[in-house]
Amino acid sequence: MSHYQTFNNWLFDGILSTDIPKAHENIDILKYNSPITHTFVLQLFLRNGSLNHYLNEVFNNIGLRYLTKEELFYFIKKCVIDFRVNRRDIVFYPFRHQDKLYSILRQRVPELKNNDISLLCEIIDRSEEKDLIYETLGLGKPPKKQKIKIGKNKTDKKSNMSLKKLLEEHFSVMKT
Repeated sequence: MSHYQTFNNWLFDGILSTDIPKAHENIDILKYNSPITHTFVLQLFLRNGSLNHYLNEVFNNIGLRYLTKEELFYFIKKCVIDFRVNRRDIVFYPFRHQDKLYSILRQRVPELKNNDISLLCEIIDRSEEKDLIYETLGLGKPPKKQKIKIGKNKTDKKSNMSLKKLLEEHFSVMKT
């Protein structure tokens, strides 16, 4: 189980007195190098308007960094229970590798957030005008997905080819 699953299971169990999982399968979400940070926890609730507004009022300063992770996690769990937030109400941002399209859009449209640019890249990659957009941005042709051939048909291996056909196929033959 990952850090995120462990944290989400604890956050949405509905019991305020549950201890924070500290050493569950070598996962400690309270460690300093855990991927679950203060800002990650606050970003989870962007879709829930009332809780997001409340968190903006309470944590819209540097004071958030003075809380310990444990205090913040218990506060957020109480908010989840009080505001009746479900697991499906949280935002999920899939990881996206930063490629050339992403970096150029990041430079040309700095007012967009990283997740918005990732979404725009996905929309561009699915559009019919993909080639035109890539050329407009100076990227040339979009990268093609490589097709992997698993193997040739068994009939190709067993076919008997005459010497004349083999020579014509692989060499340039001149009639004299």
